[in-house]
Amino acid sequence: MNPYARNGGTRKCFYEFQTFMECYTNADTKAPKECTPKFNDYYECLHGFKEREKVRLMIQQLKDNEANKSGVTSADLFKATSSGTYENLNLVK
Repeated sequence: MNPYARNGGTRKCFYEFQTFMECYTNADTKAPKECTPKFNDYYECLHGFKEREKVRLMIQQLKDNEANKSGVTSADLFKATSSGTYENLNLVK
């Protein structure tokens, strides 16, 4: 695998690939199953299935909160300012 991306720098998942290959080709590795967590990290980096599922669940929860008028709503997360841009509420630190 070429470590360089088209625009320079390293590829998005090259580090995960490197750690997976290091585990898989290591002489101390007794069975390929030992490297399954590293393969899962590499696979998630490439495809992002778990991340997309988490985003889908968060959006669904926001919709449920708006329908039930309870909890945090999307309007609470992003408050529009007078200039029309959104205010950063610093919820994630």
